[in-house]
Amino acid sequence: MNTTPSAQESQQMLKWLNQNRQMLLDLYKNQYIAYNASGLIAHSENLREVLELANASGQVFAIYLVPRRTASIEILPIRFRTVARHDWQPNYYVKLKHRDIEISTTMLVDSGAELSLISLKVGQDLGYALADAESTLLAETIGGRVEYVLRNVEMTIDGYGLIAPVAWLQTNTGGQQLLLGREVVFDKFNIELRQADEQIIFTWRENLICDRFFLINSIN
Repeated sequence: MNTTPSAQESQQMLKWLNQNRQMLLDLYKNQYIAYNASGLIAHSENLREVLELANASGQVFAIYLVPRRTASIEILPIRFRTVARHDWQPNYYVKLKHRDIEISTTMLVDSGAELSLISLKVGQDLGYALADAESTLLAETIGGRVEYVLRNVEMTIDGYGLIAPVAWLQTNTGGQQLLLGREVVFDKFNIELRQADEQIIFTWRENLICDRFFLINSIN
C-alpha cells in the first residue's frame, strides 16, 4: 500500500521525521525505514524487505534511507553542521519508480541543483545498473570530483507524473541525501518555500494555464 500520502498526512509524516531524525541516525544508520506520522513501521538494509513489511501493514507509509553519517546537512561529499536556529529541511514527498520497484520517499528541494540526484545505494536498490562499457561523467563540487551517470527516472509528485533526468552517483560519498533539482521538475511546477511555516507548495503549471484560460474567457 505504498500510496502517496495526502497533503495533511505528508505534513504530519515530515514532522515526525524531523522530530526523530537524531534517533534514526543513532539506531538505523544506512538502513531503509518505512514510517508514517504514527512512527516506525519497518527497517532493514534491504529495500525490498522493508517494502514487503510495510505493504503488509496496510498503512500509508513513506521510505527514508537513514544516512551513514550524522551531519545535519550534507551536500555531496561536503558536510555542514547546521547553525540555523530554525532546524528545518525543505523535504517533499516524491514517488520514484523503476520497473517493479516503486517507493514514496523524501527528497530535498534544491533550487541550486540543475539535476535531481540519487545516491549510489538508492540507485542500486531501485534496480539501476551500469550498461556494458558505460562511461561515467564527472561533476565538480566544492569538496572535489564525484562520478555519476544520468538516468531518466519516473517521478510522481502530488499525483502528477513526469520523467526527469537524475544524476545517479557512482561515488560513495557516505551520505544518502536525495535532491530534487530544477531540470524538468521546476518547469512543470511552480514551487514556493515557506520556511517560517515549514511548508512547501507545489503547483502544477498546467493547472495555472487552464485557470488563466478560463479566467480570460469569462472576462471576454
